[in-house]
Amino acid sequence: MKKLKRLLVGIGILGLLSGCGKNIPAIDPVLLQAKSSILVVTGQEMPDNVKAALQTTLLNWRDQKQTAFEWMDNTTALTEEQLTKIKTRSYDYILVAGHNLVQNTLPAAANIPERKWVMLDDQLARQSPVVSGSNIMVKLVPEDRFRQEWNDWVGQQLDNGRAIEWVTTSAYPIPSEWAPSEEADYINLADADGWYTQFQFQVRSHGPSWIGVFAPLEAAQLQRLKNMQVPVINMASTGIELQWGGILTSIEDMMAKKAWTPGIQPYSNAEAKINKNL
Repeated sequence: MKKLKRLLVGIGILGLLSGCGKNIPAIDPVLLQAKSSILVVTGQEMPDNVKAALQTTLLNWRDQKQTAFEWMDNTTALTEEQLTKIKTRSYDYILVAGHNLVQNTLPAAANIPERKWVMLDDQLARQSPVVSGSNIMVKLVPEDRFRQEWNDWVGQQLDNGRAIEWVTTSAYPIPSEWAPSEEADYINLADADGWYTQFQFQVRSHGPSWIGVFAPLEAAQLQRLKNMQVPVINMASTGIELQWGGILTSIEDMMAKKAWTPGIQPYSNAEAKINKNL
């Protein structure tokens, strides 16, 4: 019986061995009922080396943990056919990787509450998404960790008397500890009418050591800041690098313990690395 079971598993994922980037053949429904099962959904932007590492891990889970899986690759948004498949197959977990794919999939996940969805965002979440439903977990790097990563640099500048002329927008207020109320005139809102003229005046008056960009700005706006001949620190260009080894280890642990914590879940240091682009 065990040999037959192994043979069925081998047949079910034989197509995976032909390489990354291809959709995985459907798993025998009998196997999905008998084992833990995962559906992986990835987009075109996922690098080939990450797909290769993911493939290796899934194969290891299959061989060592008897975990059945399917893979929908090169996905932009779930089609009606794919959604129907998700509703009719008894997947234990659906892993969705990539910022755009996560954003596009969240509404569908809320409408399929009988499946547990693990959303793996790969962009810094300056403004966290709204997560409804106890069946959805969104892993991301939140705004507070972004600020923690920059705290030391800002503190060093202030302690050494290096003034920072801040540029942001009304949706992204400068942390109070970075710009005390008595220094409010060092903050410029790039979404205010006529802001650049006032900004130019303040830079000439203050003589800052740095121009600190806190909110995401358009390329043309950034270029205008650089024209002031003051070093520009674009904090809004801060990125994250997902550490897939740590992510997959935590997912494996979650499945083994049958643990489930819905809602926004920050990545640990072992799951995501901050790139400040200094």
